[in-house]
Amino acid sequence: MPQSLVQYAWTLDRPRASHIGIVPRQMVSSGANNITVLIMARTNSILRLNHPFTQNFIAGSILFCLPGIYLALTGLGAGGGKPSSQQVAANVNAILYGAFFLTGWFGGAIFNLIGPRWTVLLGSIGYALYTGGLWYYDRTGNSWLAYLGGAIDGVSGGLLWASVNAIAYSYAEEMDKALYMTIQWTLCEGGSTIAALVALGINMHAESQNAGAPNPVYIVFIVIQVFAMVLAVTLLVRPKTIIRSDGTHLALFDAPAIKTELSGIIHMLRDYKFMLLLPPIFAAEMALALQSSLNGYYFNLRTRSLNNVMFNFIQLPASFGMTYILDNERFGRRRVRCLIGITLMSAITLSICAAEAAWLVKNDIDRSRPGPSVDWTDSRFGSPFAIYTIYGSVYSIYQIAVQYVICTLTNEPERLSRMAGVFRGGTAFGMMFSFILDGHGVSYVGQLSFQFACYAVGIVFLYYVAIKWSTDSNYFHEDKVIVPEHVKQEAQAAGCGGEEEHETIETREVVGKK
Repeated sequence: MPQSLVQYAWTLDRPRASHIGIVPRQMVSSGANNITVLIMARTNSILRLNHPFTQNFIAGSILFCLPGIYLALTGLGAGGGKPSSQQVAANVNAILYGAFFLTGWFGGAIFNLIGPRWTVLLGSIGYALYTGGLWYYDRTGNSWLAYLGGAIDGVSGGLLWASVNAIAYSYAEEMDKALYMTIQWTLCEGGSTIAALVALGINMHAESQNAGAPNPVYIVFIVIQVFAMVLAVTLLVRPKTIIRSDGTHLALFDAPAIKTELSGIIHMLRDYKFMLLLPPIFAAEMALALQSSLNGYYFNLRTRSLNNVMFNFIQLPASFGMTYILDNERFGRRRVRCLIGITLMSAITLSICAAEAAWLVKNDIDRSRPGPSVDWTDSRFGSPFAIYTIYGSVYSIYQIAVQYVICTLTNEPERLSRMAGVFRGGTAFGMMFSFILDGHGVSYVGQLSFQFACYAVGIVFLYYVAIKWSTDSNYFHEDKVIVPEHVKQEAQAAGCGGEEEHETIETREVVGKK
């Protein structure tokens, strides 16, 4: 291990050096090889609590417990309740996403101010209240707690998603951006899939297939959601303490200040490159609202549960498929990979919209009539089941494509945190519109037409930003970002960054820390 790296890491975070396996330069220069081995072993281990991968995995585990359960409950249709509960569930979700939209825009700034531990804790509170509110409504018919839980969960959700996305965006190196997003997404959807399987097992032989989910489903969901708060408080650490495997920090961080964050938000709003991504951000999550409503309307309880399992499960291979393209240099430079990923996502998204439109028209699906409560043994099951399942892949790959393009714009953690908040606030705004349309009884064809238009416009803007502004790398172009050692070495080997530039970067990091 080079002495300069040890000295550099020690200088950056001297008070915490003993906790991360970094020791003073004098100890290394004494020739104690066993100490050098110890340094390498501790620094390279991804099991360190302050390793980027570990923190991203913890964030994903929290998603497993919170939105994972929420998505399973929403995917059952009618908030897990009876089909007649669909309108209240849609209204609750509209309130939820309205509050989500407002807090999401400031979630990244709050993350920068108080750190991930407390932001995620605050972001965890509303999920159990949301689940409990829907449970209470389904059993009593009183909707006040459902509406209150939806509003609180909207505030919480904006903080939670801004925080975990900030971790994925900023902790990953450029070569792993899609991977970190997919790890979080896989854990989130893993939670949804397992929760949906639990619901399926309980509901498979339910006496009344027009009933809501039974009490054990709600109880298990709430216990899991409360457990996430424990994970947040005990395991998440501040970004400035994160150490990569090579011993480098992520960046130089300013002292948290409200004035700095307000200025950062204003600067972000003036960044036209990022603002042009608002249309695809708006459309990114729309698949959930319409599909969950159709699921609740068209199928009986056990079939809704099966559909929910497949909607969530299909997202696992779909997400990793996108990651294989976006992070794989064999597909070309980063801009080329962006365009390939966007093209694949666009083809799947627009095709399944067309297929669903044809199915709705052919079968004369009219929500003003009572739903048919189709079972999986019915001959009418196959086509809508396939459409619903494929929409699960759209729900994941559209979001991953948009987020990957966002991450090509900068590597600065504080900027990425604010962008993560806006991404989640923007998707919530689109979801709010979708649930409002559903809550007001707009026909499914009308909802699908609106969704298709939003998808198509978003794809155009996504292509434009990717073509015009995505670069091969942002390393060496941002003063605060600390470049990974292997990137410096590769740049020097390619003649793109000599020793003088290397020393300048290290000097700037040390001076900035002081």
